[in-house]
Formats: sequence, C-alpha cells, structure tokens
Amino acid sequence: MLSGPAPAVKPFPYPCGRAGAFYMPFTWWRPARGLLLKENERPTRRERLREAAAREHSAEDGNVNERVDAMKRIHYVMSICIAAGLALMLCERTATAQTPEPPGSLDLQQVALFKNGLGFFVGQATCPEGKTSFQIALPTAPSHGTFWISYPSALPVLRAIGRQTESGKTIDAITIPEILRANSGRKVRLVIGDKEVIGTIRYVAQDREMPRPEPYLPGGRGTSAGEYRSWPQYQAGLVTVETEAGELSLDPRIVTQVVFLDGKAERRLPDRSTCAVLEVQLKSPAAGQTLTVTYLGKGATWAPSYMVDITDAGKASISAKALIVNDACQFKNAAVQLVTGFPHLQFADIVSPIALKTDLAQFLQALTTGQSERGQASVMSNVMSQRAAYAPGPAEAAMPAYGAAEAGQTAEDLFLYPAGRIDMAKGEVAYVPLFTESVPYKHIYQWDIPDYVDEEGAYRYRGDRPDNTPPPQQVWHSIRLTNSTKVPWTTAPAETVKGGVILGQDTLSYTPPAAESTLRITQAVGVKAEQRELETDRKRDAAQLYGYSYDLVTVRGELSAINIQDKPVTLEITKMLSGEMKSADPSPKAEKLAAGLRRMNSVVKLTWTLELPPAAQKTLIYTYDTYVRR
Repeated sequence: MLSGPAPAVKPFPYPCGRAGAFYMPFTWWRPARGLLLKENERPTRRERLREAAAREHSAEDGNVNERVDAMKRIHYVMSICIAAGLALMLCERTATAQTPEPPGSLDLQQVALFKNGLGFFVGQATCPEGKTSFQIALPTAPSHGTFWISYPSALPVLRAIGRQTESGKTIDAITIPEILRANSGRKVRLVIGDKEVIGTIRYVAQDREMPRPEPYLPGGRGTSAGEYRSWPQYQAGLVTVETEAGELSLDPRIVTQVVFLDGKAERRLPDRSTCAVLEVQLKSPAAGQTLTVTYLGKGATWAPSYMVDITDAGKASISAKALIVNDACQFKNAAVQLVTGFPHLQFADIVSPIALKTDLAQFLQALTTGQSERGQASVMSNVMSQRAAYAPGPAEAAMPAYGAAEAGQTAEDLFLYPAGRIDMAKGEVAYVPLFTESVPYKHIYQWDIPDYVDEEGAYRYRGDRPDNTPPPQQVWHSIRLTNSTKVPWTTAPAETVKGGVILGQDTLSYTPPAAESTLRITQAVGVKAEQRELETDRKRDAAQLYGYSYDLVTVRGELSAINIQDKPVTLEITKMLSGEMKSADPSPKAEKLAAGLRRMNSVVKLTWTLELPPAAQKTLIYTYDTYVRR
C-alpha cells in the first residue's frame, strides 16, 4: 500500500542580514510509513496487532524525537546563515583590498605668508614600509620654479612623477540617478509615472568626461567632433534593470520613486573627481625616512591692521594684529610666519606644470604673458576715511594689550613676524595678536598744495571747475609716530582712538625701526587755509622747444593760515611748483625733484614748518618763473 506524505513543518523566523530578521520557509517531509508490498507479503492479523501495541508504547518517545528533529533543523539553518555571513565579510575585505590606496597628505611643518595671497609651504613626507613608490597630495598648486624636493643622500629616490588620480572620497547621493549608482546589484521597484518596474540594477551609466584637446596630434583642428559638443550631451542618462521579462534600459531621470526590496539603501557613492598627486619612486624601500617638499603657492594670506591709542600725551600705544585667511589646506601645528617687505617674485602668477592644471600650450602661453589662468593679484586699494562723532559712554572701551613684539627673523630685506604654531582648517580665519608697544608721537597739521602746471606746460590753477573758483584747500590733522620698536611696521590700515572713541582711520605706511611715519586722523576744522597765485610778468615766445612756443611767466603766490583753536599747533605746508623759485618769505626747504627731467620746467618741492599760536594768522609769499605753453 502507498501512504501519503506527512504534513509540512511550519517555518521558523531567524535574524540575518543588514535589514534585520527575515523568514526562511523550509518544508520537511517525514518518511512514508506505508510501502507498496506484494499480496503474499502482507502482514497477518497478529502481526498488525503487535505493531499497533508497539506504537502506543512509543507515543511519548515520538514526541521527544520530534523536538530533537526541530532542534537539529534550527542548528542547520543557523550554520547556513553563519557561513553566508563569513562569505560576505570575505567579499568585502577582497573589495577593500582592490580599492586603490588614497594618496598621503603632505605634513606641513612651516608656512610663511605674504600679504598678496602667496605662501611659502614647507612639508615633509615619510616613506612607507616595504614599498618602492608612494603618492603625495599637494595642498595647493605650486608657482613655476619654486617646487623643490629635498632628501638626504642616503635616501634612494629614483624620480617623482605628477599624475592625476581618483580622490578616493565618497559623497552623499542627492539625486535618484546617484542613489541608483550607489546601489548597483540591488533588487528594486522603480515607479515611473503610473507604472512600476521590479528587477535588479545591473548597470548605471556615469557622466562622460569632456575630451582634452590634442593640439600636437597630426591632422586638422581637434581630434574628434566630440570636442565641440556642449556639456549637457555628456551627462549620463542610462540605467539597466534585469526583470523577469529581460533586461530593461531606461533613463533614470524619469524615475520618481525607488523602493529597495532587499534591505536598506546605500546612501554614499564614490566621488569621481580627480586630484593631482606626486608619485615618488624609490630604488629600494626606505621605511621611516623623510623627504622635504618646499614651494610657493597661492591660497593663504595675512591681513594686518593697527590701533593707535593717543589718550596719553607724547606717548602712543600702538597694537598690531593679523587675520590669517586660509583657503589652501589644513594647518596642523604648523609654524606660521608673517612676511613684511617688498619681495620680488617674477613667476608667482605662473602655475608650475607639476600641478597638472594646464597643458603644454597653456604653460608656454603663460610664460609669454607672465600669468596663468589664476591671474595676478590686484593691488589693495586704500580705505576711505570717514569722519564721525561719538558721544562718550559711561565707560571707555578696553584697548588691546598684547605685550611687546617678539623678536622676528630678518632675511635680507624681508622681515618675518612669528605667529606661532597654528591649527586651523581650510576655509577658516585666525585672529593672531602681534604686539602692543608704547612709541613717541606728536600732533601735526598738514597742508599740501599741488602743482598747477602740468607735464605739457599748461597752467591749470582753477582746473575744470564750472564756477571758475580756486580749488578748496584742505588741512589734515595727523600724528607723526616714531618707530622705537625692534620690528618694522608693514603697510596696513590703522585706526586712531582716544579715550575709547575712534577718531579716524587711514593707511600706515611701511616704517622700519627708528624711522618716522605720518598717520592722518581727520580733516582739521580748527585751522583755516587760503591760497592764491597771481601773474606779475610775462615774456611771450621766450622759448621754442619740441615744436612748441612757450611764454615765460612770473607767478606770485600767497598762502594764509589761521589757527582758530585755543591751543598752539604745528603746521607743515608743502607746495609743489614747476619752474625756478626766485624768492620766498619766510625761506622754505627747497628740493628739486627728478620728476621734471623730461619736462620744460623743473619740479621743485617747497616745505615750511610753522608754529601757530592760538588765534594767530600767518601769511607766506613766494615767487617763481615758469614756462607756459601757448
């Protein structure tokens, strides 16, 4: 006889995989208790009764056996899960081993910053163990002619090659095509309009890179028609999904929803951007030995500024600080120095070919024009001053007290302020106090009068003023500082304060130790100045030069200054004139300048220094001859 199969055992839930527990239905069949026997081999009635009695006596043993079988099945399934997990770990380790090793970073030891955005970087790299080549990522692009690799003679360096390599970084997926690319091989349900597609992602196309021009290959202009296509034609728009009906290719940009059917989605994908690295090749492994890389590059600068407190008479407190702007790379305990002076860096704006930012044609063009695509640094414009009045508050603002200036380092005509060791990330700005010193100063009022004869010999006293009135005269209230410190003062903005109130701001010029510098505060309202020039004689056609006819004119000038304050002031008057001075009362300091060598008239600078008591007026008279073109 033939007996039917035993009922299937219900499945058991087992935790497994990243998505948590899932159910594995297993169907187990007990052996059929009946067999197909021949007619003459059927058991007798007595044998059937004996077999029934035996089954009754073993009923309890059968329940125990079923429980044992269930436990065996549990152990069997758990063994399968453990084996699958070990296999998955082995695959991940294999994939990790195949991933290219990211380039090492240059360990910056020292950075010397210039005020024009340039920095002199000094870094070190350590040779890895058991390798004859390793890669270094440069923080910024070096300037041409400044990139150098230094190493001891015992280090077996063969060569160094600059090349492009993948950055090795990962980024977050922010679009549906990107999350599909990050989950290739996963089972998904794609929603496209009112339709759904269920399958496994088999292929996701990536954006095609723009072809590089090949100007040195034979043939016509360019190497392929693809060079002149627009950028949108290079954006990828293809994904292939394996479904039950076959492989389906579609544009991932039309997919509105993605449901991952086999667990959580991977949200990060490799960044396909490349970076320039320096591959150092050795003749033999040199574990632990270091080489030094130095170069000049852009991306970091320092911006100095001063505060001059003139609360105390005769002694000014000058404080200096620096803002370090870092757009280059991360500084890790790097010794930073701030350079002041006027360095001559002829190739600072030409990027070195080792940076792989330009091809050969662009590099040769940069040598011709004197600059690469990053351009030349523009000259910092002067900060316009603004007069303002502040009502004093109940308490004065606290003035900085940074201490005396540290002894810097002098390198020929440059001076390096030590800023100490600094930790700062790329994109950060550091505030670095430099010094606070007490220096002598004195108040001075300045009246500068321009030259009214231009280079062509034309007299322009009234200029182009529509009302034909004389130009207004300006007298500036300034302070003259004496640099009694041991460090030079670099050119930077300087604000003047008194009693915690700002009086003005101007540019403090470069001042070496023991020299003087004049800092403007504001236009003086307590000193009035007037000036006029009169023609007293004229000799027509007195000279012929360069095809032009000139008249010799005698000019008499009058300068008048009134001090309407209740305190004496020191007034410094400077007058520029073209011609020959004949007389002056009182006698000034006269200097002939080389600026007039190619002009019809020589250029003379007259300087008077007067002491004006309170409510006093002073008048000066000067006479000079000048050639005026007809």
